[in-house]
Amino acid sequence: MSGLKEKAGDRFVALDSPFNHVEQGKLVIPQMRYEPTIDNEEQHIAEMAAYFREQLESKKHHGMLVLFASGRAMQRFLEHVADVRLLLLVQGDQPRYRLVELHRKRVESGERSVLVGLQSFAEGLDLKGELLTQVHIHKIAFPPIDSPVVITEGEWLKSLNRYPFEVQSLPSASFNLIQQVGRLIRSHACRGEVVIYDKRC
Repeated sequence: MSGLKEKAGDRFVALDSPFNHVEQGKLVIPQMRYEPTIDNEEQHIAEMAAYFREQLESKKHHGMLVLFASGRAMQRFLEHVADVRLLLLVQGDQPRYRLVELHRKRVESGERSVLVGLQSFAEGLDLKGELLTQVHIHKIAFPPIDSPVVITEGEWLKSLNRYPFEVQSLPSASFNLIQQVGRLIRSHACRGEVVIYDKRC
Protein backbone atom coordinates (compact mmCIF):
# COMPACT_ATOMS: atom_id res chain seq x y z
CA MET A 1 0.00 0.00 0.00
CA SER A 2 2.89 2.38 0.74
CA GLY A 3 4.60 1.88 -2.62
CA LEU A 4 7.87 0.91 -0.95
CA LYS A 5 9.79 -2.02 -2.41
CA GLU A 6 10.73 -4.84 -0.07
CA LYS A 7 14.35 -5.98 -0.31
CA ALA A 8 16.18 -8.94 1.17
CA GLY A 9 17.39 -8.10 4.65
CA ASP A 10 14.77 -5.40 5.25
CA ARG A 11 13.36 -5.33 8.77
CA PHE A 12 9.87 -4.24 9.72
CA VAL A 13 8.83 -2.87 13.10
CA ALA A 14 5.24 -2.50 14.35
CA LEU A 15 4.92 0.35 16.84
CA ASP A 16 2.07 0.92 19.27
CA SER A 17 -0.04 4.04 18.94
CA PRO A 18 0.97 6.88 21.28
CA PHE A 19 -2.73 7.37 22.07
CA ASN A 20 -4.96 5.44 24.48
CA HIS A 21 -7.81 4.65 22.10
CA VAL A 22 -9.79 2.73 24.75
CA GLU A 23 -9.92 5.78 27.04
CA GLN A 24 -10.08 8.47 24.37
CA GLY A 25 -12.51 7.00 21.86
CA LYS A 26 -15.74 5.07 21.62
CA LEU A 27 -16.97 3.01 18.67
CA VAL A 28 -20.74 3.09 18.06
CA ILE A 29 -22.48 0.81 15.56
CA PRO A 30 -26.20 1.72 15.59
CA GLN A 31 -28.79 -1.03 15.27
CA MET A 32 -29.81 -0.74 11.62
CA ARG A 33 -32.63 -2.61 9.90
CA TYR A 34 -31.01 -2.18 6.49
CA GLU A 35 -27.49 -2.84 5.23
CA PRO A 36 -25.83 -0.19 3.03
CA THR A 37 -26.29 -2.05 -0.26
CA ILE A 38 -27.47 -0.50 -3.53
CA ASP A 39 -30.88 -2.18 -3.16
CA ASN A 40 -31.36 -0.79 0.36
CA GLU A 41 -29.57 2.53 -0.08
CA GLU A 42 -32.61 4.78 0.33
CA GLN A 43 -33.86 3.02 3.48
CA HIS A 44 -30.38 2.81 4.96
CA ILE A 45 -29.72 6.52 4.44
CA ALA A 46 -33.11 7.39 5.94
CA GLU A 47 -32.14 5.39 9.06
CA MET A 48 -28.73 7.04 9.12
CA ALA A 49 -30.27 10.50 8.86
CA ALA A 50 -32.64 9.73 11.75
CA TYR A 51 -29.78 8.65 14.02
CA PHE A 52 -27.64 11.61 12.96
CA ARG A 53 -30.54 13.94 13.78
CA GLU A 54 -30.79 12.44 17.28
CA GLN A 55 -27.09 13.10 17.82
CA LEU A 56 -27.44 16.65 16.56
CA GLU A 57 -30.41 17.34 18.83
CA SER A 58 -28.58 15.96 21.87
CA LYS A 59 -26.11 18.88 21.53
CA LYS A 60 -23.35 16.72 23.05
CA HIS A 61 -20.98 17.38 20.15
CA HIS A 62 -20.09 20.80 18.77
CA GLY A 63 -17.70 19.56 16.08
CA MET A 64 -18.86 16.70 13.86
CA LEU A 65 -17.73 15.08 10.60
CA VAL A 66 -19.89 12.93 8.30
CA LEU A 67 -18.10 10.84 5.65
CA PHE A 68 -19.69 9.19 2.62
CA ALA A 69 -18.55 6.52 0.18
CA SER A 70 -20.25 8.21 -2.80
CA GLY A 71 -21.57 11.58 -3.89
CA ARG A 72 -24.97 10.04 -4.61
CA ALA A 73 -25.33 8.79 -1.03
CA MET A 74 -24.22 12.16 0.32
CA GLN A 75 -26.84 14.01 -1.72
CA ARG A 76 -29.61 11.65 -0.59
CA PHE A 77 -28.57 12.17 3.03
CA LEU A 78 -28.69 15.95 2.54
CA GLU A 79 -32.26 15.64 1.26
CA HIS A 80 -33.23 13.94 4.54
CA VAL A 81 -31.67 16.68 6.69
CA ALA A 82 -32.60 19.71 4.58
CA ASP A 83 -34.05 21.53 7.61
CA VAL A 84 -30.62 21.66 9.33
CA ARG A 85 -28.68 22.45 6.14
CA LEU A 86 -27.35 25.74 7.56
CA LEU A 87 -25.41 23.77 10.19
CA LEU A 88 -23.73 21.66 7.51
CA LEU A 89 -20.54 22.60 5.69
CA VAL A 90 -20.69 20.36 2.64
CA GLN A 91 -17.85 19.39 0.31
CA GLY A 92 -18.29 21.25 -2.96
CA ASP A 93 -20.04 24.28 -1.43
CA GLN A 94 -16.71 26.07 -1.02
CA PRO A 95 -13.02 25.13 -1.21
CA ARG A 96 -12.07 22.65 1.50
CA TYR A 97 -9.73 25.02 3.34
CA ARG A 98 -12.57 27.56 3.60
CA LEU A 99 -15.03 24.98 4.97
CA VAL A 100 -12.49 23.88 7.59
CA GLU A 101 -11.83 27.51 8.50
CA LEU A 102 -15.57 28.18 8.95
CA HIS A 103 -15.97 24.98 10.98
CA ARG A 104 -13.12 26.01 13.28
CA LYS A 105 -14.57 29.50 13.80
CA ARG A 106 -18.03 28.14 14.56
CA VAL A 107 -16.86 25.62 17.15
CA GLU A 108 -14.43 28.05 18.80
CA SER A 109 -17.29 30.54 19.20
CA GLY A 110 -19.46 27.90 20.92
CA GLU A 111 -21.66 27.02 17.93
CA ARG A 112 -22.31 23.58 16.50
CA SER A 113 -20.79 22.73 13.13
CA VAL A 114 -20.84 19.68 10.87
CA LEU A 115 -18.43 18.97 8.02
CA VAL A 116 -19.88 16.65 5.36
CA GLY A 117 -17.78 15.09 2.63
CA LEU A 118 -16.32 12.16 0.75
CA GLN A 119 -13.09 10.19 1.19
CA SER A 120 -10.89 13.24 0.58
CA PHE A 121 -12.23 14.65 3.87
CA ALA A 122 -10.82 11.55 5.59
CA GLU A 123 -7.28 12.49 4.57
CA GLY A 124 -5.17 15.26 6.05
CA LEU A 125 -7.98 16.75 8.14
CA ASP A 126 -6.45 17.73 11.48
CA LEU A 127 -9.08 19.01 13.92
CA LYS A 128 -8.02 18.51 17.52
CA GLY A 129 -9.98 18.56 20.77
CA GLU A 130 -13.46 20.08 20.71
CA LEU A 131 -13.11 20.91 17.02
CA LEU A 132 -14.06 17.29 16.27
CA THR A 133 -15.63 14.94 18.81
CA GLN A 134 -17.85 12.76 16.62
CA VAL A 135 -17.16 11.12 13.24
CA HIS A 136 -20.00 9.50 11.28
CA ILE A 137 -19.07 6.94 8.61
CA HIS A 138 -21.77 6.06 6.08
CA LYS A 139 -20.40 2.60 5.26
CA ILE A 140 -17.25 0.57 4.74
CA ALA A 141 -15.99 1.68 1.33
CA PHE A 142 -15.09 -1.40 -0.70
CA PRO A 143 -13.69 -0.70 -4.20
CA PRO A 144 -16.26 -0.92 -7.05
CA ILE A 145 -16.47 -4.50 -8.31
CA ASP A 146 -17.43 -3.35 -11.83
CA SER A 147 -14.21 -1.38 -12.36
CA PRO A 148 -12.28 -2.77 -15.40
CA VAL A 149 -9.02 -2.52 -13.44
CA VAL A 150 -10.47 -4.42 -10.46
CA ILE A 151 -12.01 -7.07 -12.74
CA THR A 152 -8.78 -7.61 -14.71
CA GLU A 153 -6.63 -7.78 -11.59
CA GLY A 154 -9.18 -10.13 -10.01
CA GLU A 155 -8.99 -12.53 -12.94
CA TRP A 156 -5.20 -12.48 -12.75
CA LEU A 157 -5.32 -13.24 -9.00
CA LYS A 158 -7.71 -16.14 -9.60
CA SER A 159 -5.27 -17.58 -12.15
CA LEU A 160 -2.71 -17.62 -9.32
CA ASN A 161 -5.21 -19.38 -7.02
CA ARG A 162 -5.55 -16.27 -4.86
CA TYR A 163 -8.81 -14.87 -3.50
CA PRO A 164 -9.44 -11.36 -4.97
CA PHE A 165 -11.56 -10.21 -2.03
CA GLU A 166 -8.73 -10.82 0.44
CA VAL A 167 -6.03 -9.34 -1.80
CA GLN A 168 -7.91 -6.41 -3.38
CA SER A 169 -11.10 -5.42 -1.59
CA LEU A 170 -10.29 -6.02 2.07
CA PRO A 171 -6.95 -4.15 2.19
CA SER A 172 -8.44 -1.20 0.27
CA ALA A 173 -11.50 -1.00 2.55
CA SER A 174 -9.32 -1.37 5.66
CA PHE A 175 -7.01 1.43 4.54
CA ASN A 176 -9.96 3.77 3.90
CA LEU A 177 -11.54 2.93 7.25
CA ILE A 178 -8.26 3.57 9.09
CA GLN A 179 -8.06 6.98 7.40
CA GLN A 180 -11.65 7.81 8.37
CA VAL A 181 -11.41 6.67 11.99
CA GLY A 182 -8.07 8.44 12.28
CA ARG A 183 -9.75 11.84 11.99
CA LEU A 184 -11.02 11.61 15.58
CA ILE A 185 -7.99 11.17 17.84
CA ARG A 186 -5.27 13.59 16.75
CA SER A 187 -3.71 14.35 20.15
CA HIS A 188 -3.76 13.24 23.79
CA ALA A 189 -6.45 15.86 24.43
CA CYS A 190 -8.89 14.39 21.88
CA ARG A 191 -12.01 12.54 23.07
CA GLY A 192 -15.04 11.39 21.14
CA GLU A 193 -17.01 8.81 19.19
CA VAL A 194 -16.83 7.11 15.82
CA VAL A 195 -20.26 6.08 14.51
CA ILE A 196 -20.24 3.49 11.71
CA TYR A 197 -23.57 2.79 10.01
CA ASP A 198 -22.45 -0.62 8.78
CA LYS A 199 -22.73 -3.77 10.89
CA ARG A 200 -20.34 -5.59 8.52
CA CYS A 201 -17.45 -4.09 10.48
